[in-house]
Amino acid sequence: MTDILLSDEFVYTVNNYDYVVTVWLTKSGVFICDGKEQHSYRLKYIHLHDIIGVKAHYGEKDTVFLLIYSFPLVKNRFNGKTQRCKKVEMLCASQHQCTTGNLKQVMLWKNTITSCLRSPKFKVGDPQVTEHRLYLVFINPKGGKGIAKKLWLNSVRPMFDIASIEYKEVYTEYSGHARDYVIKDPDLFSYDSIVTISGDGIIFEVFNGLLKREDSAKAIKIPLSIIPGGSGNGLCASILHQCGIPITLMDAIFVAIRGVSTPLDLVKVEQGDEVMWSFLSIAWGLLSAVDVESEKMRWLGEARFTVEAVKKLLSFPIKSGKVWFVKAEDTHVENLSRSKFLPKFNPTLRRKIDKEPVPADIKGLPTSSQSPSSKGSSPRRRSSEVDEEPLDPEIDFTTLNDVDHDTDGEGSIDMSKMRGRCISELNNYPDPDAELSCACDKCNPPDSKAIPADVSRDVENLGLNDHIPSTWTMLSGKFATVAAFSLSHLTQDYQTTELRMGLSCGYLWLMWSDCNSFERKDFLQILLQNITPESNESKTINFEKIKAFRLEPEVSEKGAYVTVDGELVPYTPLHACIHKGIARVMCLPTHN
Repeated sequence: MTDILLSDEFVYTVNNYDYVVTVWLTKSGVFICDGKEQHSYRLKYIHLHDIIGVKAHYGEKDTVFLLIYSFPLVKNRFNGKTQRCKKVEMLCASQHQCTTGNLKQVMLWKNTITSCLRSPKFKVGDPQVTEHRLYLVFINPKGGKGIAKKLWLNSVRPMFDIASIEYKEVYTEYSGHARDYVIKDPDLFSYDSIVTISGDGIIFEVFNGLLKREDSAKAIKIPLSIIPGGSGNGLCASILHQCGIPITLMDAIFVAIRGVSTPLDLVKVEQGDEVMWSFLSIAWGLLSAVDVESEKMRWLGEARFTVEAVKKLLSFPIKSGKVWFVKAEDTHVENLSRSKFLPKFNPTLRRKIDKEPVPADIKGLPTSSQSPSSKGSSPRRRSSEVDEEPLDPEIDFTTLNDVDHDTDGEGSIDMSKMRGRCISELNNYPDPDAELSCACDKCNPPDSKAIPADVSRDVENLGLNDHIPSTWTMLSGKFATVAAFSLSHLTQDYQTTELRMGLSCGYLWLMWSDCNSFERKDFLQILLQNITPESNESKTINFEKIKAFRLEPEVSEKGAYVTVDGELVPYTPLHACIHKGIARVMCLPTHN
C-alpha cells in the first residue's frame, strides 16, 4: 500500500463489538485495519472508485461520525449476477476530549476524500474542494409506464443527496417542453449536467434545444446524465454497455454521479427547411412502422415493440425509394467481453487485495492526533453501528416500477446517537482519470464552431439540395427496411452490434434489405437480434459502415413512416451526416 495521504485512529463496530482501528487513506481507497503493524488484519477496504459521497454527523457527547457511502459491484452468490450494492461505513472519532478536536479530525478526512475523488494528484496541504455541483433535472411523468416521478423521488434524489449534488427539478408538461426550456433558460451554464429521467424522447428534445441556441457551440458541451424512465432507453443502455457494467437503474444513477464528460456523436438530419439532430437512429420501413404503430401501447413499456413486431410478421410493409450513402474509413473498435473503462469484477483479485499488508512505516503522516488539542488524550471506545446493506435484488428496466429505496428499512443506520445535523456538506466529484471537457469562454470562444474540423469536408458541406457525388453508392427499388444507427443499443434489449463502438466512433451502421428475397424468417432474425454486422449470415440483409446518406422515399401511402430517434417526421427526402463528438454525456472514466 503506497501513497498514503492520511492515517488516524477511529472506533469501528463489527458484530456489535467496538474496536479501536487504524484507518489509512491512499490513492486507491480507504483501509480499515485492527493495528498499525505491517501484517495487521484488514477489517474493510473501500475502493475510491466506488465511493459516491462522504458525510459528517454529530454523535453523543463529544463524538463525531464519519460516514462513507460506496456502491461497489459485487457478485450475488445466489444467482451469480454482478450488481451494484449500497454500503455505508461508519467511523466514530472520539479520541479527543472535546467536540472541536473530533470535528477537526472528521472534517479533515471528509474534505480529503472528497478532493481525492476529483483529483488523483491531490495531496494533503493542497486547496480542498468546497463548491457543489448543480444539476438540471428533467422528469417526464408520462413517459413509458409513467414511473419517472417515482424513480426520481425514491431512487435518484436520495443518491444525489448522498453525493451532495444540488438540483433543479423540471417536470415536463407537454411535447417539446424540455427543448423550449433549454433554449430560453438564461442560467443554463450554471449547471454542471442536465439529467433526463425519461425515455429517448426527452433526450432528443434537449440535444435539439441546445443546438438551437445562439451559443450552441458552448451549450452542446454541457454533459447529459441519462436515467432510464421510458420505453426505449437506448442511449442509457449504450453508455452502460460502453462502461462494461450491468444495464440497471442503480448503475445509471452511479454513472450520473461518478461519470465524467465524454464526447458523443450526433447526426445532422436535413428535411425540407428543417434541421434536426439525431443521437440514436433513423429508420424507414419495417422498424419505423413498429415504432410508430406501437405508440398506442405505451403502457406495456418496452414490450410494446415486441407485440407490434409480431403483428408485422403477418404483413410487413414494402416501400419504394432510393438510398445514397458514402462509406466510412475503417475504424478500430473493441470486440471485447468487457470494457476498458472498468476492470472486470474479479472476486479472487479482491481477496488478494484484502490480504495486502499495511505499511509498517507511517512516520511523518499528517494526522489530526498531532494537533495541540490531542496531547495527553487516549482513544475511548464508543458504541456505533455500521450499515452494510445486504445484496439488493438487481434492478433492471423491466422492474423499474417496483423500485423503492427505503432509507429507514432493514440495514439502515441507527441515527439515534446523532443529533441529525449534517456538517458543511461538500460535493462528491467524478473521478478525473479521464480528461474533463471544459465549457468556459476561454476554451470555447463564442465564435467557435460546434462542428469539429475532422469531419470530411466533401461530406460535411453537402446538404439536401446539393448534387450527390459520383463516388457515393446508390440503392434503388423496393425495400423491406432501411435503418441507420450509431450506438450499440436501440433499446435496452435490442443490441445492434456486438462491438463496443464507443460513443464517438465517427460513423454509422446502415442496415437495409430489399424485398426481392426478404422473407419473414429474416424479419424474425432481426426481431430476435440474431443479426448484427458481425454475425450476419443472411443474404438478404446488408450492413455498411457509412459517414452520410440520403433517403428519398416515393409517394406516401398508408403505413409509411420515417422516424428519427423514434420521433415521427414528414415522409419526405432527408439527408443525414454524422458529426464526431460534438455533444457530451456522462460516462465512467478510464482507470489505468
